[in-house]
Amino acid sequence: MGRRFIQTLILLVVLGFPGLPIMAETGNGVATDQAKWIISSGTSPSLPSGSLLSLALALERGAETVWLDLVLSKDNQIVLLTDTRIDQLTDVKEIYPDRSRPDGSYYSFDFTLEELRGLSHLPAAPSGSVGATSLFRSHLPVTALDDFLGYLDIVFTELAARPTLICTLKHGWLHQQEDKNLGAIVLQALEDYQSTKANASVVIASYDPEELQQLAQSRGAGQAEDIGFMQLIGSNNGEEVQRLEFGTFQPYSYDLLFTRFGLKSVSSYADSIGLDPQAVLDDSAALNRPQFLDDAHTLGLQIVCCRVDSIPPGFAPQGSGPEALFEHLLFTIGFDGLVTGQDRLARNWLENRMASPSYEQNNIIERLIDRVEESGSKPPYPMESDATR
Repeated sequence: MGRRFIQTLILLVVLGFPGLPIMAETGNGVATDQAKWIISSGTSPSLPSGSLLSLALALERGAETVWLDLVLSKDNQIVLLTDTRIDQLTDVKEIYPDRSRPDGSYYSFDFTLEELRGLSHLPAAPSGSVGATSLFRSHLPVTALDDFLGYLDIVFTELAARPTLICTLKHGWLHQQEDKNLGAIVLQALEDYQSTKANASVVIASYDPEELQQLAQSRGAGQAEDIGFMQLIGSNNGEEVQRLEFGTFQPYSYDLLFTRFGLKSVSSYADSIGLDPQAVLDDSAALNRPQFLDDAHTLGLQIVCCRVDSIPPGFAPQGSGPEALFEHLLFTIGFDGLVTGQDRLARNWLENRMASPSYEQNNIIERLIDRVEESGSKPPYPMESDATR
């Protein structure tokens, strides 16, 4: 544990925090306060997220944390796909041309696991290339979570560190319409894995606060240090979460989660928050809720910027290229981590930056400890219900 863990416990006693913040040493494999958290999206310009090949390549290149989007099949098996609608992700239209729904779409929960395994991903070809899709398509079958965990068990001894898996529940509300409980099935599968193999740390992430809170409260006894929880926050456009209101499904609004009251609620069941850029960054790449990160850090929440690769080129106000964007997100704004397909580049850049004589570690806990020691009073504690500005 060491000196830092003891300092953290002292700080918690002084501040009266309800639990151990995720930036201290934890059992779920999440990054400590001594490093930024670089999460691989498991994708590349020619390899789609969720394919076994792309995930294997990410691990081979040194990724210590990988992002997994999860949906259910017709027979309630967990599958690695970024959306429940699969006609834009796979060749399902060609294999099963007559099995679309009335809306013209194909959904994962209309096909068994074996049927899904028979489909191939449709990777996007790099700009200006020819034939990339046809080259990789037959080698990119849809992968079940069990397939990936089995692969991980095989290569575990060759990895530099025990990896962390961010297991993201995709469109739980759509699963509920099919009488499927995606969250409960994933939680049970991960608890079973942790009780047997445990060759990876796991974090369950969801855009649905109700779904995530229920899972955090229902996890099995003895699993508290094995499974972490990340609350994801996106735009209020209904892309990720919808609620049934007055007989119709309406987009879910995240506005409450940006208040101090909402943050306090999130801290009661989650260890970290993942923010989509369009939800928190304005056109000048500045944080449109500048107090949000400070309030979240005070509550012990780690804040990750998701979908970094979706940020338009040149979005960072200074410099050009991905390194300038990493610098802006991690050190100008102060995110604790980011999710990108360029994770190897980000790790190398971060390592070089830390090795630089001018590097100053962004240590939230040390700053809070110093503040307490110097002032002898409690730092601001976000318990009020007014909106975070």
